[in-house]
Amino acid sequence: MKELRLSFAPPMKWRDGRQKKWLESPAWKQLRQKILDRDGFSCAYCGYRAEKYQIVDHIDGNPQNNEASNLQVVCQMCNLIKHAGQGCVIVGIVDLYRKSKFAQNEIMRITHEMRSAGASDARTIRYLGLEEKVGFRQDRGYLKELYGFVTSRPNRDENDMYSKWLAYCKLARKETKDDNQTRLTV
Repeated sequence: MKELRLSFAPPMKWRDGRQKKWLESPAWKQLRQKILDRDGFSCAYCGYRAEKYQIVDHIDGNPQNNEASNLQVVCQMCNLIKHAGQGCVIVGIVDLYRKSKFAQNEIMRITHEMRSAGASDARTIRYLGLEEKVGFRQDRGYLKELYGFVTSRPNRDENDMYSKWLAYCKLARKETKDDNQTRLTV
């Protein structure tokens, strides 16, 4: 696994209209599928595997560098840590802490596991040993000393991909729970 650190994309690297148009093109969709297949639909940072809602991420942060060697699969939660400015400020669902019992990659892996088992944010935060909540600053030196936790509180934008992924996960959990109950009663 690659090491995950809190970071942000500098505003001058944000996508413009031309890049957004590229993301809607058949060529991007084909390249995206190639990268998803190559990486087995698994996140480069936490190993989370899903065939729906995974992100194909630009490793160097340059949305114009679409070389296959610059692309990787990243799960929704790790993407919000990699782009902490978006997760903390724009979307408002990432909390930052000074202390943790685990490295950032493990925080993500454990959060996926506990959330899929139905654990609350409070229980997960206690288990992870996250302490001393702090605010976001657009400063990589400041961020490298912190740990991010992607909460399950509602997103400010209910129509973004993270919200859709969260709803998809909740539905999958419910279906698994219903299937398990059916097997137990049969």
